[in-house]
Amino acid sequence: MVRFTLRQCTYFRTVAECGGIAQAARVLNISQPSVAQAIQKLEDVTGLILFDRHHARGLTLTLQGRIFLRHVLDLEAQAERVEIQAKALVSETAGELRLGAFQTLAPFFLPTLIGDYQRSFPNVSVFQKEYGLAALGDALRDGEIDLALTYDRGLSLNGMKVVKLTSLQPRVIVSSNHPLAQKDSVRLSDLQGLPYVMFDGPGSRAYFEELLAEAALYPDISYASNSLETVRSAVSEGFGFSFLIMVPKAETTYSGGTVKILTLVEQLRPLSIVLAYHEDRAGKFISRFLTLAQKHFGSLPDEHTE
Repeated sequence: MVRFTLRQCTYFRTVAECGGIAQAARVLNISQPSVAQAIQKLEDVTGLILFDRHHARGLTLTLQGRIFLRHVLDLEAQAERVEIQAKALVSETAGELRLGAFQTLAPFFLPTLIGDYQRSFPNVSVFQKEYGLAALGDALRDGEIDLALTYDRGLSLNGMKVVKLTSLQPRVIVSSNHPLAQKDSVRLSDLQGLPYVMFDGPGSRAYFEELLAEAALYPDISYASNSLETVRSAVSEGFGFSFLIMVPKAETTYSGGTVKILTLVEQLRPLSIVLAYHEDRAGKFISRFLTLAQKHFGSLPDEHTE
């Protein structure tokens, strides 16, 4: 347990620099007894002999005093850094932001958003983690994260502040060898009777099943996977068409096949991307990230937005 104070250390350093208690008292603008008592207390609690006392020449540092002075200078410098950081925390120009993201959205948006944020606010550390929907909701409610990037469905956001970033229309992907690949857009009627590859990701299957029902499409499911890339590979191999919300720009799949991305003539029910957070925990870190995210999504191409 530290038994001496930063103030005592400052008095000691000033005496060492000035060479005497009277001179140090003038510099510090305090009484000589106050300085003398601080030095005596510092020697008492540390067990060190800091000065040799000379009637004619004032005070000179002992070997112990010279070594201790180096530690005091380091301590004062560290205290100054702590004070600067404390002021930065109060003004929220430094600190940390804990960001969670739904795992299927993360590769499309998370690195770019974090990179933009840290370039704008280099003194704010961003800690990110990807979750399934249920775990993401739990992490937000339990205060493990400050912000959640997710869809507007699939998890309960009751009691949370929700900011919509964009709405996405589902698109169709087919094998590049499929007859529909000659088109850029299709109608729902073009998909009647075709087999379907289901993206069975967390929270995704229910949305796509509802989408198919609303479109009056009841296809045979030829392949299902909770991996977006496996779905694309299955489509490229001719297993059928698929609906996707997030579609990688590359047409080549992991398996080496290729797919064609098609827009739908009809407007289906969109899926919105949102940022959610506890309103009572909002601060400058969150508001700045919201502003940056809204700007980023507002600049995206509108090829499949509502």
